[in-house]
Amino acid sequence: MTSRSTRVALAATGISVIFAACSGVEPLVFGSGAGGAGGEASTGSGTGGETGSGAGSGMGGETGSASGTGGHGGTGGGPSSSAGEGAGGGASCVGETRAAEPTPLDLYIMLDASGSMEELLATGGTKWRAVTQALEDFFTDPQSEGLGVGLQYFPQMADDVPTTCTNNEQCGDNGPCALRVCRSSLATTVEICVTDTDCSEGDECMDLGACSRTGDPCTGVGEQCADRDGMCVRVSRSTCAHPYSCVTEDYATPAVSIAPLDAAWAGELIGSIAQKMPEGGTPTAGALSGAIAQARAHAQANPTHRVVAVLATDGMPTECDPLSADGIAEIAAEGLSGSPSISTFVIGVFDGDDVGAQATMNRIAEGGGTKSAYSIDTSSDVRQALLDALDAIRGTSLACEYQVPAPSSGQTLDYGMLNVRHTPPEGTDPSTILYVASEARCDATAGGWYYDADPATGGTPTKIVMCPATCARAQAGGQVQLQVGCETDTDS
Repeated sequence: MTSRSTRVALAATGISVIFAACSGVEPLVFGSGAGGAGGEASTGSGTGGETGSGAGSGMGGETGSASGTGGHGGTGGGPSSSAGEGAGGGASCVGETRAAEPTPLDLYIMLDASGSMEELLATGGTKWRAVTQALEDFFTDPQSEGLGVGLQYFPQMADDVPTTCTNNEQCGDNGPCALRVCRSSLATTVEICVTDTDCSEGDECMDLGACSRTGDPCTGVGEQCADRDGMCVRVSRSTCAHPYSCVTEDYATPAVSIAPLDAAWAGELIGSIAQKMPEGGTPTAGALSGAIAQARAHAQANPTHRVVAVLATDGMPTECDPLSADGIAEIAAEGLSGSPSISTFVIGVFDGDDVGAQATMNRIAEGGGTKSAYSIDTSSDVRQALLDALDAIRGTSLACEYQVPAPSSGQTLDYGMLNVRHTPPEGTDPSTILYVASEARCDATAGGWYYDADPATGGTPTKIVMCPATCARAQAGGQVQLQVGCETDTDS
C-alpha cells in the first residue's frame, strides 16, 4: 500500500511512468509465448530484417530465431538481447502512463546530547528543548508518515570506565583522572592536565580543589575562596577526563531502530528523547562513523531504499580522533564512496559569529556529498529552523532516486530499453536525460542518470539515480517520466 508520505511526494513532483513501445502504428504486444498477430509467428525483438532471435510472441513477419530483428515488416514483441520486456525501434513511442514511486527514504539521526545542549537561547529555553521539539514536530508531521526514521545519541559512555577515580592508572586510555587542571581554564572550559606541558603556553597545571561552602572548582588549594565561599579544599576523588566511547559499534547500535513512521513509532522516538538528559563531551568522529555503519547495514538489508545519515550537533568535536574538520570529512567521504553509498546531512546549531564551527560542519557535509550544512543561528527561532532543515532533507532525498519500474506479469525488464524524461514546471516540451552508466560519468552541467547497479556488468538495478545537476532540476519541480520500450539514449 502506498503510504501517505509517498502520495504527498508524488503530488509535489508530478512523477509518472510511461510504459511504451516503439511500434509505429501497431499495438504493443509483450512476448512470452508462441504465436503473433497479423502473420506467421515472429520471435525476438526489433524491426525489419529477416532473422530474429529468442523465443516469444510477436507481430507479423516470418519466424525468426535469435535475438535481434523480427520478421518481415513486423515488430517483434518478445525478449530483446537481454531477455527483457520491450519492442524494437520505430517512429514513435506510445503506451500507458502509470504513477511511479520515489525510492523509500530512511533517516538515521545521530543527535548531539552533550552538556552544551543545555545552554540557554536568547529567545528562551535551551538548545536541547528547541531541537527536540523540532524533532517531535517532524515525527508527527503527516508528510513524514511512512518515512523510515531511527535515532541514536552522542556521547555514549565507554565500557569499563570507573564511575570515580583517585589516580590516573584507574582510567587507563580514558584518563587522566580529573585531579589537576590548567589554572586559567576554570574561567572558560575546564582543561584537565597532568603537567604544565598539557596547558596553554604560560599556564600552570594545578591541583583541583573545591570551595568548602559552595563546591565550586578552585585552584588555590589551602587558600580562601572568593566571596566568602570557604576554603579551597583539594579534590581527592574525581572522574576520568575522557569517559566517552569512540567505538563505531556503540553508535551503530540504535537507541530506536529505523522503522516507518506512524503514530506508534513517532511515540517510540519521542519517548526515547524524553528520557535523555544532555551531558558530556562531543565525540563527533565516533558518532558519525557509527551513524554511517548503521545506515549502511540498514541499506544492505533494504536494497530498494535510500538510507542517509543525519548528524545534528551544536558543538565542535572535543573527543575521539580525528578532531579536525578534514579528518571527520574523510569519514563522511568514505561513507559516500562505499557500497551502498551513504550520504551525510549535517545540521549545526551555533552562535552566528562562530565561523569556525560553520566551516567545520560545511566541510563534513561536503565530504558526505550534501554540499553544505544546514547552519542554524542560536539567535533565530531554532525550533522552526531545524524543522525546516529536516523538511528540506526529506524533500531533497525523495527527488533524486526512483524505483525501477516493475515489468508486466511474466516479463523481465530490459534495462537497455528505458529512458528518463523531465518536463520543466513551466510545461515546455520534455527533454530526455542521457544515461551515463555510473556516477563517475555524471556531467556537472548536463547531469544524467544511472542505475545503482550496472546491468552491463551483471548487476541487478533496484534504483534509478539522478546525477546532481539533474537532481537539482527535478527538485525545482515539473514532471519526471520513465519511458519503457525505447532504446536508451546514452552519453556515448
